[in-house]
Amino acid sequence: MIIKMKNTFFIGLLITLYFNSIAQPKFFKRELDPALSPREHPLDFQELILNIAIQPKEGSLKGTVTHIFTPLRNKVDNFFLDAREGLVIKEAKVNGKEITFKRDTAGYTFYSEQPFLFGTKYSLVINYEAKPKRGMYFIGWNDTTNLSRKQIWTQGQGIDNRHWIPMYDEMNDKIISEVNITFDASYQVLSNGNKLKEKDNKDGTKTWQYRMPQSHAPYLIMLGIGNYEIKEVKSKSGQILRFYYYPDHKDRIETIYKYSTQIMDFYEKEIGINYPWKAPYSQIPAQDYMFGAMENTTATVFGDFYCVDARGYLDRNYVAVNAHELAHMWFGDMITARSSSDTWLQESFATHYQWIFDRDAFGKNQFDWLRKSAINQSLTASQTDKKAIASSEAGATRWYPKGAFVLEMIKYVVGREQYNRVIKPYLEKNAYKNVDSNELLIAFQDELGISLNWFWDEWVYKGGEPAYKVAYSDIKNTKNERVTEITVEQSHEINDLVGLFKMPIKFEVYYRDKTKDTLVQIIENQTTRVSIPNKNNMEIDFVLFDPNSQILKSVTFTKYQEEWMNQALRAPHMLDRYDAILQLKGVDINKKRETLISAYMRDKFHAIRAEIVNQLAADTSKESMEVLQNAITDKDVNVRKAIINNIASLPAKFEPQLRNLLKDSSYVAIETALEKLCAKYPEMQNEYLEITKNEIGNNHKNIRIKWLELQLNQIKNEDLLQELIRYSSPSYEFRTRVLAFEVLKKLNFYSDKFMENLAQAALHFNGRLAGPASQVIEYLYKQTTYKKAMNEFYAKSTLADKQQLKKWMK
Repeated sequence: MIIKMKNTFFIGLLITLYFNSIAQPKFFKRELDPALSPREHPLDFQELILNIAIQPKEGSLKGTVTHIFTPLRNKVDNFFLDAREGLVIKEAKVNGKEITFKRDTAGYTFYSEQPFLFGTKYSLVINYEAKPKRGMYFIGWNDTTNLSRKQIWTQGQGIDNRHWIPMYDEMNDKIISEVNITFDASYQVLSNGNKLKEKDNKDGTKTWQYRMPQSHAPYLIMLGIGNYEIKEVKSKSGQILRFYYYPDHKDRIETIYKYSTQIMDFYEKEIGINYPWKAPYSQIPAQDYMFGAMENTTATVFGDFYCVDARGYLDRNYVAVNAHELAHMWFGDMITARSSSDTWLQESFATHYQWIFDRDAFGKNQFDWLRKSAINQSLTASQTDKKAIASSEAGATRWYPKGAFVLEMIKYVVGREQYNRVIKPYLEKNAYKNVDSNELLIAFQDELGISLNWFWDEWVYKGGEPAYKVAYSDIKNTKNERVTEITVEQSHEINDLVGLFKMPIKFEVYYRDKTKDTLVQIIENQTTRVSIPNKNNMEIDFVLFDPNSQILKSVTFTKYQEEWMNQALRAPHMLDRYDAILQLKGVDINKKRETLISAYMRDKFHAIRAEIVNQLAADTSKESMEVLQNAITDKDVNVRKAIINNIASLPAKFEPQLRNLLKDSSYVAIETALEKLCAKYPEMQNEYLEITKNEIGNNHKNIRIKWLELQLNQIKNEDLLQELIRYSSPSYEFRTRVLAFEVLKKLNFYSDKFMENLAQAALHFNGRLAGPASQVIEYLYKQTTYKKAMNEFYAKSTLADKQQLKKWMK
């Protein structure tokens, strides 16, 4: 089908009419997924009431949990609750009468003398103790230096709350949760929902009571305990937001939580539903957190590496993660996937809404750059396998960026306004319930009267991405009319998991007189020829296939070098200009210099400027030197980082300006500049070290640790070495420790103290710490010099689980 376009306003309607006129698949062929069917359960758990007291130094707790439930079947004789190693049930009663139970490795089975009957409500009360290895984490309580923060926090996703609560721990049930916790009164305690009570006890403890106002999935139950202060603000709708922060970070609150109220305001307007929980929305930082953040209902936990100051904000900040987690309050918490096969309904939506907030806050180029990154990540993932986004085995790339891009393509097909008209009732109909991919598909049928079965078949239930080979000819047809004939071939492998793709694709022909012709055609066959009349007999400037990359794809488009240059300078969308500049990488500098310099002066977006810097870095012409000098002081830190990464290629006359980057506002820029300047000008290393000697850097001391590395490479200094060893210890957060590990490895250093720090880290719950530590242990053990000392350390070590160290000491 061909749609000639003068105005793209009607593109969604025309595309929809076409796809409704063709045959739709009646069923979907999907790859076998072990998690496609939700876990069976005979009981409907309705409330979970928890009472616990925690012993932080022992890493243990004692508690009572009450489960209110009704049977889903006529009669239920026994049922199972998840409870992992370290959790021991002492006693259990149903409606006041003891019930027998039996342990296995996964949990407890309960046996009733009389069957539980459908339509009857029951109360199961369990007394238990736990020393959780996962799910609940104890930070800093045994740090003798008192440098570490002292915290307790939980991480329930995927299924780790079962380590500290005996429960039905799956996505496909919804409960009202209540948490009552007794703890040291000098700390703050946060849990889900509304704080109903905070009572002082005579023994110096307090008891906090939190209760959810609406039901949510049990994996979203959370606890956060530590030394915090709280700032409270309100959104335009009056929704309360509470920002937890460290007392020593008072000057960072605005930087950490920047845009928080704007994100809430934007989502409530864009989604069309106000924040869906009758409780404040809280956010709390956690030390040694293993992910970015977690969308626990009404109470997001995030890694305290996002607690940055104004300079650290330039390198890494919480804004995108903040937006992602808040979106989960609708997508993931209010509605929850029925099984992990449909995780994309949570993560893809949260990522997508974060993207569109970015567009609203930072502009279209930022939004398009996120989509470009998603394309690259998706194509890379497909080199390994072709999993669908609706699969429990899809992986993070498909659940997050690819799925977010797929949602944007739905908007491309049906239009943003119509998409929003579907999402609002989809949420309302399924509020506080479980959903699957088919329910979203049905929502489009119900609200718009259209079937997107074809789209689900291509993009949701099957994997891969289309690969197009495109070429064009400027010819005269049989009627002697001048036309641009474009050939499109789908060149990817076709199999059971990846078929031919059927998508509406826009073609644009730009002419030398700055006019253009536009056409939209459904591309669905292996090979398609598209003809665009050149009625005014104009000379072609360049041709675009899918301008602004609306379709997730790889594409090989045969063009002349001059056309890429014209596209780089005159294409209206940043992504098309960027793609053209990338195509010039292999072109002789004398042929592309003028184009690159003109593009640099025209384009302000960092990705284009950074790529031009990369291509000009080795050019010694006067014109290129001026551009590179301009880049050194560019307002955008990403452009300055590009020039820093090219220091090795720059002439010596740039050294005075480059050393000014040792005083940059960006911590990462300083660290990288210090390393690269010392490498290029070793005779000036002491001067560079003198300039940066008082710089610490970000939360994980990136500049200081790089400074120590460079200094220790040229002189032996026991004080500096001991400082580095301290940074590798449990007294410091994990990213500081990892940097210290890497430097001590480069120095090929070993001591029992360092080995003790490595061993503790290698056995740590945080894989981002444990992985690097175990790699250093493996490296050191291969050194003949250290093998004996390491074996002796192992023999006398009192570390729990020390036998696990043996897998790295061989």
